[in-house]
Amino acid sequence: MKSTCSFNFPAGSYIITAQLMNGLLGGVASPADPPSLTETVQPPPHGYWLVGSDGGIFTFGSAQFFGSTGNLKLQRPVVGITPTADRGGYWLVASDGGVFSFGDTQFYGSIPGIGISPAGSGLPRSLNAPIVGIVPSVDDGGYFMVASDGGVFAFGDAQFEGSCPGIGGCSGAAVAVVPDASGKGYWLVTATGHVYAFGDATNYGEPGPQVAPVTAAARTPDGKGYWILLSNGDPYTYGDAQNYGNCSLIGGCSGSASAFIPDDTEGYWIATSTGNVYSFGDAPNDGSMAGKHLNGAIIAGVGY
Repeated sequence: MKSTCSFNFPAGSYIITAQLMNGLLGGVASPADPPSLTETVQPPPHGYWLVGSDGGIFTFGSAQFFGSTGNLKLQRPVVGITPTADRGGYWLVASDGGVFSFGDTQFYGSIPGIGISPAGSGLPRSLNAPIVGIVPSVDDGGYFMVASDGGVFAFGDAQFEGSCPGIGGCSGAAVAVVPDASGKGYWLVTATGHVYAFGDATNYGEPGPQVAPVTAAARTPDGKGYWILLSNGDPYTYGDAQNYGNCSLIGGCSGSASAFIPDDTEGYWIATSTGNVYSFGDAPNDGSMAGKHLNGAIIAGVGY
């Protein structure tokens, strides 16, 4: 229905529509259409990377492939992967401390690059124990490596805060180094379930020896807690880490649990050496390598 109003002109009375009145008043624009109340909200991206001992990279969800060492002849097997904060690249590390940079990562150095030979090589200036993992510094300006004897190696702007050999040794072989949120501390986690805090990292607890060895560890986003994963797929939670489920609750996971992968919300993935991926909490399952041929066992994974 059109709105009308009456104006008195010299020649009489005229009925003028709202549309015509706008024209008489100098083309006043009609009010803009109200914003839509049904805007489409895109779900946050999620995905994960799995890496095999040959350096082969497998991507799932929105995780991108930036390269791998799967087609290279490696001197030692790959033992770890860690992404940049913007997920635009990742580093791989081999057990001799060789580092491979892909995507938007920067290369800050490696153990062979500073003249140290692999563990067990019998050469002078050799590692006392093989490297088992790598994690970035707080701003991606460097990285830490940890050896199975708990020795820590810092490159770029990563700050060295201590190691197991420096405190007379740690109980059990180290399996992971986990940086805290400040960039001024980290935890070393051993296969026997012991946690050693260095720098300003707070020790929130440890499982101690269990029926299965520890294989992986990860911290919560705010650095006020961490998860510790056993090879049977059962995680232990400390600080503000939450337990969203484990392999025991679903009747077991196929293969030895090799990677604990927190997502960005309230869940995590557990990956196994055979390439199976199990989702817990609200972490969506974006796929796995289950039933597919692998040139090397899955040894680590990261995601968001």
